[in-house]
Amino acid sequence: MENRTVKKVKDPAPLVPPAKFNLWLFMLASCMLFAAFVSAYIVARPDAEAKQLWTSFDLPIYFFYSLIISILSSVTIQMATNAAKKDELARNKGLIAVTLVLSVLFCYSQYLGWSRLVMQDLTFVNARPEHISASYVWVITVLHFVHILGGIILLLIAQVKSFRLDIHKKQITFMSITNTYWHFVGLLWFILYLFLYFAR
Repeated sequence: MENRTVKKVKDPAPLVPPAKFNLWLFMLASCMLFAAFVSAYIVARPDAEAKQLWTSFDLPIYFFYSLIISILSSVTIQMATNAAKKDELARNKGLIAVTLVLSVLFCYSQYLGWSRLVMQDLTFVNARPEHISASYVWVITVLHFVHILGGIILLLIAQVKSFRLDIHKKQITFMSITNTYWHFVGLLWFILYLFLYFAR
């Protein structure tokens, strides 16, 4: 009998890494969730205004500060990703750290915004029915804040990986996922802020 060597054929690499595919599915689901709350806001407002059960109020300035911080952090995370692609590992570490600091500042500015709402008696559960508008603001901003916490977890993992030298131009998938998600939550806040500002 002839000896035949069987060559193992490697499975072709997927066009899109499973982790990235899952991320895009999650972002799509998140968009649908926020769209549902925004739609509820738009539908509820005319009827509530007709019954004089809607209060218009100015958004706290701290939410605008959050927007500026979000834009800056999107710039730094993109620079961190570009550094990793060029194997500028020290620069990558530093820029991830800067993004983390900005993310903490974002959270603090959100906290100050919520505190200002509370000072105006605009809480999630309101004694006055006409303050239902504040409840929508609370739901939308807190839900976005939960997404931000997910992004901070990714940033922390990326920071650890950068110190372990597990992020470089040949191993960029996790950095790319973190970059994409952070841009997503930043763009999401930009859209939500504009909506709340002009629809209030």
